Amino acid sequence: MKRYIPFLFIILVGVYLTSTGFQCGSAETTSAKLYMQQKNWQKAEESLMKEVVKNEKNEEAQFMLGQVRFEMRNFEGMNDAFSKALQLSDLHSQEIMRYRLSVWGSLYNEGVAYYNKGRDTAAYYDKALGLFNTAMKMAPDSASTYYVAALAHYANKDHPAAISRLETAVEKDPKYLDAIRLLGQFYTVTAGEKADAKDDAGSKAYQEKATQMFERAYQIDPNNSDNIRNLIDCYERSKQEAKALAVTSDAVKKDPNNKVFRYAYGAFLLKQEKYKESIDEFEAALKIDPSYSDAEYNLGVAYLNWGVSLKEEADKKYEADRKANKGKDVKEDMSYKDKFKLAVPYLEKAVVMRQDDPLLWQTLAKVYANLSMTDKARAAFEKFDKLTKAK
Repeated sequence: MKRYIPFLFIILVGVYLTSTGFQCGSAETTSAKLYMQQKNWQKAEESLMKEVVKNEKNEEAQFMLGQVRFEMRNFEGMNDAFSKALQLSDLHSQEIMRYRLSVWGSLYNEGVAYYNKGRDTAAYYDKALGLFNTAMKMAPDSASTYYVAALAHYANKDHPAAISRLETAVEKDPKYLDAIRLLGQFYTVTAGEKADAKDDAGSKAYQEKATQMFERAYQIDPNNSDNIRNLIDCYERSKQEAKALAVTSDAVKKDPNNKVFRYAYGAFLLKQEKYKESIDEFEAALKIDPSYSDAEYNLGVAYLNWGVSLKEEADKKYEADRKANKGKDVKEDMSYKDKFKLAVPYLEKAVVMRQDDPLLWQTLAKVYANLSMTDKARAAFEKFDKLTKAK
């Protein structure tokens, strides 16, 4: 997973100490103000703790205690003192909000920095999570904090925690596309894991969750190619072919010059064994971008599969004719080879750009074999065998 690039938080707030003038107050509060002027934060905290133990309803003392702990970088303690102050009065609510935003922005960016270091040293992920968890307390409605925490949990191989954080991010911001898409992907992976474990009910439940996420992403931005691809794949996995067809065809109608949409539609049609229609879409994608290797490869596959289908029909007809003629030789329809011949140049172009793709070499070898191109078939199979053994 690529590194998360932090966006810049510029918090134009002034965090100031309240007036340290010696108004009427307890001896502990007065002493604390003096210590605060001297930046003796430890002594100031001790004096304020004495005061709040003695008089827990002293809003000013609770607020000052939060200020002192801010300077001491005891942010958990700061937040606790501010929460108690707010329970007593909203006199300092605006200042408390500025303190919390300042701390949140600082912790968020520190956490992202540690997250980025985690690629080299995994222990940094835990440091990042510690900072993100504290940042959440400062700004509990910040969806982005839960999102980056999910990335850190995922990098730390704690997938259930990653899913939980993403669910919270989406709850906080129902239109947070990055979180919605990533949550859909995590649900899809979990569905696959459940299926491998023979937990069909669990797999189905997570697949439904994935579908809901990808449908939401598509509703938010129906012109986004990633949203369209994700939704099509999801529908196909859950065997909702009619919905997949509707999404793909609608995408092409909306933007016929989008190579990704044409390719996605062609791939769907190919799976439906609608070879002519799929070829039309792949050719359209290549017309838009002649270097589109995926479209080139699948165009070759479409011709190959079409040829295979025609060959199966020809073989059945040949056997039926022989039976009708009591075993006598009859003429075999070899026109299917025309499709194999059309597949060759596209597959050969694709393999130039994808030299390490064993499936592509295997496909090309089958085409050569069907065309009796013995030497090329042997070379392609050898390449396939070499790549397969290397993995």
